[in-house]
Amino acid sequence: MIHFLILSAFLLQNPSLDSASPKERQAAAEQMAVLGNSAAIPQLAAALKKESKSDVRASMVAALGRIRDREAVSILADTLRNDLDKDVRLQAIDSLLRLYIPIEDSGQIRTIFNKVKSVFVSPDAPVIGPEVQVDAPTKEALAAAMQKDFSDEVREEAARALGILKAKDKVPVLAAALEDPQNREHPGVRVQIAHALGVIRDPAAGPTLEKTLRDPDQKVAQEAILAIGLSAYVPARAVVEQIFRTDSNRTTKSRALEALSLMHDKANIPLFESLLLTDKNDYYRELAAEGLARLQYDAKGWKQVYEQEKKPNVRNALAFGLAAAGDLDYMNDLANGLSGRQAYQVEVYLYELGKYDGKLGELYRYLRSSDPKVRAGIVRIIGNIGDPNSLDQIRPLRDDSNADVVREAVTALRKLSR
Repeated sequence: MIHFLILSAFLLQNPSLDSASPKERQAAAEQMAVLGNSAAIPQLAAALKKESKSDVRASMVAALGRIRDREAVSILADTLRNDLDKDVRLQAIDSLLRLYIPIEDSGQIRTIFNKVKSVFVSPDAPVIGPEVQVDAPTKEALAAAMQKDFSDEVREEAARALGILKAKDKVPVLAAALEDPQNREHPGVRVQIAHALGVIRDPAAGPTLEKTLRDPDQKVAQEAILAIGLSAYVPARAVVEQIFRTDSNRTTKSRALEALSLMHDKANIPLFESLLLTDKNDYYRELAAEGLARLQYDAKGWKQVYEQEKKPNVRNALAFGLAAAGDLDYMNDLANGLSGRQAYQVEVYLYELGKYDGKLGELYRYLRSSDPKVRAGIVRIIGNIGDPNSLDQIRPLRDDSNADVVREAVTALRKLSR
């Protein structure tokens, strides 16, 4: 009995992928799931081929994602193509994404079998940086799964993953799948395809998206409307404006106006001016101000409008327009908003001002703000903008007195150094 207990304790401390116990095989995979542990990849690959338990295979697949070495691409691609369990295939998609997008992950491995949702399924899922090159086999495996997998859930997540990886060379495949009549019975898949095309932002998808604007499925149509705006497909502008003016669905109308605000088309100015000055819908006025801001609109008279405006979301959009037009004092209002209830809104505006309007240098001064929420937000924005010239500005914040600021600084430095 004593010998048995000693043996059991030894096995628990030194689990093996060849153990007869599924729990020990799972524990062995977990021990190998260490960033950079490339030596474990062949062992996990061999064990994955002969593993009969789906939940253990999922743990092995998750371990490959945590190791984060592209030598695992072929293994994960094969798993996505051939594993018979839907959840294991979903785990393979998650691990493929982790090879390209660093996700802070430690402790016990939690898989889809533990009812844990992938971080890439969230509405604000991380997207690949412009400096990262994605391997062709990864995109091929995801495109094949998006088209052919017998589970709609896997097809949806594969489409979403192509968007997250900005797989521009797969736009023709995504567009063809969106138009394929056989996919009419799979609206969830088509919603994710339209969403992916919006994330990729390639105007080449415009003609297909324009055909989908009046899709019988409302959710598909709404996603296509927003994707048209994100892709800045100006030929569809008039159709989108007509949808805004005539559609009875509130969500569809809002999506149409949001799309117009993203298009950077001066033909929208009369509509935006009218909405901003006369409409009673606060969200419409916010989007109208955004659209004008993105057009470098001559904001004469906006200061008075800003001072008189009571709604915080509209005031933020007006401040965005004033800053975009050159009145940099209004960047103070936006930066201070990072510690308020509209933090997400102003973060988008500050990102656009730094990334596209040449005002990155203006953001640096807020790294010295007395408010840690402002410092953390600005660091995050600068990291997302991705200009390596910002490295020297961010480095001192590794020693910040606030833990959130330090965490954002470390993440930003990692992005800027790649």
